[in-house]
Amino acid sequence: MMIQRIQTVYLLIATVLAGFFCSSSFGTFKAEEAMVSMYPKDFPVMLVVGLLVAVLLFISIFLYKDLRRQKTVTMVSMLLIVVLEVTGCFILFGGEGAMIEWTGGCVLLIGALVFAMLAYRGMSRDQKLLRDSDRIR
Repeated sequence: MMIQRIQTVYLLIATVLAGFFCSSSFGTFKAEEAMVSMYPKDFPVMLVVGLLVAVLLFISIFLYKDLRRQKTVTMVSMLLIVVLEVTGCFILFGGEGAMIEWTGGCVLLIGALVFAMLAYRGMSRDQKLLRDSDRIR
């Protein structure tokens, strides 16, 4: 069996990366003498949005018969990933003694965004191919 749509693989990788984000540290905060790691579970809204992104990307895998809907769900997921990144930056830079540190969570979200964008590009190519084939008929 061969996967003919590479965007399915991209969506699966983005789903896994978004799921791992929910359990990884996205930054550190200096509290007195110790460095405290911050996790999405410490901020319930971030955790819910992170899980929502993972679920939407997973659902998008199975919407291959309706490309327009699949592209819409993927675009919403990409928008939510950007919102998570911006929220994480506000949390890190908003506090006193915040320390900028690239941790696993930031890299995972960026990776999920890149793979979602690659999947979206593949969907656009499929849609163009379908339009061209319909024109030939």
